[in-house]
Amino acid sequence: MFKARNIIVSLVGAAAMMAGAQAQAGSMPFMPRGEGVGAPMGFADLCRRDAQTCGVPNSQLALLGIAPAGNDMPTASVGVTGAHRFEGAVAAPLDAFEASLVTIQKIEMLKVAAVEDFVAAGQVREAAAASAAAVSAPAWTARAERDQLKLVNQINQSVNRDVHSASDMDLYGQPEYWSLPKLVNGKLYGDCEDYALEKRRQLIAAGVPEGALSMAVAVTARGESHAVLMVSLKSGDWVLDNLTPWATPWQDLNYHWVERQVPGTAFWTRAV
Repeated sequence: MFKARNIIVSLVGAAAMMAGAQAQAGSMPFMPRGEGVGAPMGFADLCRRDAQTCGVPNSQLALLGIAPAGNDMPTASVGVTGAHRFEGAVAAPLDAFEASLVTIQKIEMLKVAAVEDFVAAGQVREAAAASAAAVSAPAWTARAERDQLKLVNQINQSVNRDVHSASDMDLYGQPEYWSLPKLVNGKLYGDCEDYALEKRRQLIAAGVPEGALSMAVAVTARGESHAVLMVSLKSGDWVLDNLTPWATPWQDLNYHWVERQVPGTAFWTRAV
């Protein structure tokens, strides 16, 4: 079992470095990748609590704890200080690990209701998500990029408008807790990764392939650890940020990029 896990980590690193070299050599602005690293602690905890929101197959959950340590700095960026303090639920115990090799092919591709009555955003926003122009994955790839960006910008701006900034400490009493935004007294609250997860949910509901979406962690010019959603289009990697109304090419943001998820998997790689 130990040897199998080491093999997986080695393959992740090798595939990521190859993809990074290809990105650096190519003419399209895709973010280069470095060696494989452990997932951010908030992401790993989310996947063990809520596999649907995480988007990682159950067979890969065992792999969240086997890679070298990744970025353990809480993604605490909210842009503004939260105005309220809320009580939060305690995360569930970690699931038992189970080894799996089924992710190798994907790696090679690389290709807040009352305070006491929290409701996940996904339970109350289905009608809003359904109002987006739902399309199939093949139809998505057939769209002109300006139409893809139009949908991406609509959802980015809608989530940025509808979710109010609040820290994990305010919402849950702990420094790091990845989740969909929470509904409190009729308003949605969350910090940077919660915005990103809600955008991911709505984009998938609108027909954007999961393989085009990935979470990423960076450090802003203000020195805050910050999580965003990235969407890969033919022209390159675009960032959906709660601090910016428009989808932005990754290299145009004054961020120090730390690590990024391999789309649709439990694996993360350094950003180089």
